[in-house]
Amino acid sequence: MIQLKPYKQVTEKCKCGSNFIFEDILWQGLHVCEKSVCSGCGMTRILSLPVNQSLLEQYVYYPGEKRLFNMNDEEVKQNWFSSKLTAISEPDDSPVKVNIEVFEKHDEVVILNTLDYIYGHSLLFLLNLQRLIKSPGSPGIVVIIQPMMRWLVPEEGVAEIWTVDLGFRDFNRYHSVLSGRINEEFKRFGRAWLSSGHPLPTRENIKIELFTGIKPFDFNIQQTPRITFIWREDPDRLWIRNIFLLKVFKKLRLSAILFPFHLFRVSRYFRMIRRKLGSGYRFTAAGLGISGSLPSFVDDRRTRSFDEETERALCTIYSESILVIGVHGSSMILPSAHAGMAVSLMPSRRWGNFAEDILYTEEDVRLSAFQRRIIPLNLNLCDVRDITSDMIMGRDYFIKKFNHSEDL
Repeated sequence: MIQLKPYKQVTEKCKCGSNFIFEDILWQGLHVCEKSVCSGCGMTRILSLPVNQSLLEQYVYYPGEKRLFNMNDEEVKQNWFSSKLTAISEPDDSPVKVNIEVFEKHDEVVILNTLDYIYGHSLLFLLNLQRLIKSPGSPGIVVIIQPMMRWLVPEEGVAEIWTVDLGFRDFNRYHSVLSGRINEEFKRFGRAWLSSGHPLPTRENIKIELFTGIKPFDFNIQQTPRITFIWREDPDRLWIRNIFLLKVFKKLRLSAILFPFHLFRVSRYFRMIRRKLGSGYRFTAAGLGISGSLPSFVDDRRTRSFDEETERALCTIYSESILVIGVHGSSMILPSAHAGMAVSLMPSRRWGNFAEDILYTEEDVRLSAFQRRIIPLNLNLCDVRDITSDMIMGRDYFIKKFNHSEDL
């Protein structure tokens, strides 16, 4: 955690030899920053505090010179992450509505910032809450959230929820009015801390029902389970085996040409897995986008847009699924947490994001390896069919291999 009130400044000298004097905390969204000004030359320094993604990549930005440095004092080029920091140079002064909900009053609080420009990042930041919720008498927990995520915040154990009325794309910019409003709220507290907000929230299994109120799939309950494909239509999440072909068409803004191949592959997978497993399962497509017609036996639960009602309904679908499968990405986080088993199709050149979209629920590491799999997206359909069907049909036999007594 980082102490915000009273604030402890990062005490590094300016290149001119003078001291930087703390001026303000800036809340960009993904970045929370210390703004300070040199007492000698007047240079402004903006330092991203080591929380959220900045735990991995921390930067120093000098807006007057428009120069960006890493913590080794090496000048670096902009990337997807640092570009949100440099946006502070061109603030958006538009009004921003913030809804403050107070459930318990505390003089000392720890703040969990989940603001981000990507849904998956925000969701993973929020899951840090499982670690933060502690016994009575600990600092009150304040969660800063966006409207789409509000329904996932458990009110029990949380002191306050600050809902910022901005969408994910809005946090490509810096909203100065919002930053000032958050700082103004600090005046109510004697002491305030900022949670580290780890990008991967905990080494422990996430108890997803704490957030959604929906229990995961239970293998011990007799039911007709679903096999659910997690649907997305955006170009980066199409089931296209050749990543170079996908990138070329995306660059030419012709990705729509590839959509029929995605639709064919998903439909073909459903037909192949149904032929392999028989009629004892419900076959479901769930997710964002309704383009294209799926086979008539598929329960089509795709949606045009997300709101609390549709999100809850989809989480129920996931919890009824013995297996969910989909292309790697944030859309796999909630499905993997609720389903009995999960398969993430990993595109080429995305292996650096391994396991970031899968939440594990098993206590035994062998069962975890069996039930949560990450496989190359460019496998042929026969391989994908065989992997997923063997997971479903072979689970009970697999468990028998290491379910034994302690007898010598």
